[in-house]
Amino acid sequence: MELALEAAHDVEVGDYSFEKQSYQGALLRYRDAAEQKPHDAAIQVRLGRTAEKLSMPEEATQHYTEAVKIGSPEKWVREAQVALTRIKRATSQ
Repeated sequence: MELALEAAHDVEVGDYSFEKQSYQGALLRYRDAAEQKPHDAAIQVRLGRTAEKLSMPEEATQHYTEAVKIGSPEKWVREAQVALTRIKRATSQ
């Protein structure tokens, strides 16, 4: 239970940092959250979004792919699939 609370706090702070465009800070917090909950698609998508903002398409692809593998909730899987398509198009140009 304590790990879940730590992960939730890290996500909350990461979301705040992301909103303030402090992407390095967000990335660090989301990575901490992922250590606590590695099989959480929402955290993986947040990591992917942040990696994209930091122009790290390879890392973003890894996180989005992991979210798809996790498989649920569907909302996060769909977002990850759309992002993977977007990155593929951008990197193939």
